Parts: sequence; structure tokens; C-alpha cells
Amino acid sequence: MDKFAVSTGLAGLGIGLSALAVLGWLIYLLAKKRAGGGRVLSLAVNALVLFLLSATLIFMSLFVQTLNRYLHDQRIGTITARAADGLIWIDYHDLEKGIHHQFSLEGDQWMAEAYLVRWSPLLRWMGAGAYYKIDRFEGRCEADSSRPVSVHAIDPSHRNLWRQLLKHGGKIPLVDAAYGVAVFQYPSKQRFGLYLRSEEHTSELQSPNTI
Repeated sequence: MDKFAVSTGLAGLGIGLSALAVLGWLIYLLAKKRAGGGRVLSLAVNALVLFLLSATLIFMSLFVQTLNRYLHDQRIGTITARAADGLIWIDYHDLEKGIHHQFSLEGDQWMAEAYLVRWSPLLRWMGAGAYYKIDRFEGRCEADSSRPVSVHAIDPSHRNLWRQLLKHGGKIPLVDAAYGVAVFQYPSKQRFGLYLRSEEHTSELQSPNTI
């Protein structure tokens, strides 16, 4: 997370707590009938100014965080795919979980498939990024569809939940859309990065880039 967004958000929260303290003190004085009209007005104005400043800083923090998510692709994994002995040997490193998956696929190309949930505009402006799950890798034939290919599941859990999200995602509160995506590439001696891109109207897996 952006340091400026974090520091601005923390400052906004701190000022907001100060505003609540001033408001609490004002309520206490009014309850005890110890505050004159001028002091009440002064404390009320101070609390209002602090609340406005707190709201401005928190909004700025959320805006900067959301803007950074739109401007910068999130690398979620690295992939090494080498062709040998008629197979594609894959080493997929899940950067979020810190887990390496090593397996082989049949085919001319490898393909990564994932599920994505895109949140409502309100949650996105509050800084919520797309929720994703890399589901599986699959071999892909370029020409001959009768050639056998293979599939390797990365995380087969909760598939029924994702199936319901795909069918009814647009009807669920705070969910803008749910869909499946895939990217594919030829095996290579180079290492690829797998990226998640979030834009104003879509979230997607970006075509793998060498790193």
C-alpha cells in the first residue's frame, strides 16, 4: 500500500478521534451546565473543523490508494515454463501464499485460468481491489484439437461457491461482476510474471510478461 495513502489515512483517523474527544467534552459540559454560550460555540466550531479535516484526509487516502491500484499492475505470481521430453514443465510461484507448484502439461502452450470478482464502485473507491483465485493450468494445442492435453488444478476448493458467483454475481449486493479469465503463452527459457490489472470498467489477468 502507498505510504502517502497510509500516513494520510492514519492522520485523518487521528484527527477524527480528536474531533470526537472535543464533541464528547462539549456534551459533558452541557450535561453539567458548566459551559457558557461562547465556549459552546467555540467547541462546536472546533469539532466541526476537525471532522471536516478528518473526512478530507480519509477521502484523499482512499482516492490515492484507488488511483495507485488503477495505475499499477499487481504481480500475483511468476511462471517458468520449459519444453522438454514432449511436455511443458511448469514452476508456478504463488506470490501471495508463497507456495511453489511444480508440474507438467501436455500441449503446445500453457494456459492459466482464474476466477475474478469485481466489487461495486463504492467499495472500489474505498480501496477494495478485485478478488481473484488462480484455479488451474491447462495445456493448449495450437492446431490439432484432437491432440491430448492435460490439466493441473492449483486450488480446486470452493468451486461451488465460485459457480454461484459466476451465475448470480451481478445480483449480489456490493458485487459488480464475477467472471472467469485466462491467459496463455508458449514455453520459454525466460521467466514470466503473472499480473492482475484493475481499470475503471474491468479487472483482468494481463498477458504474461518476461521478468
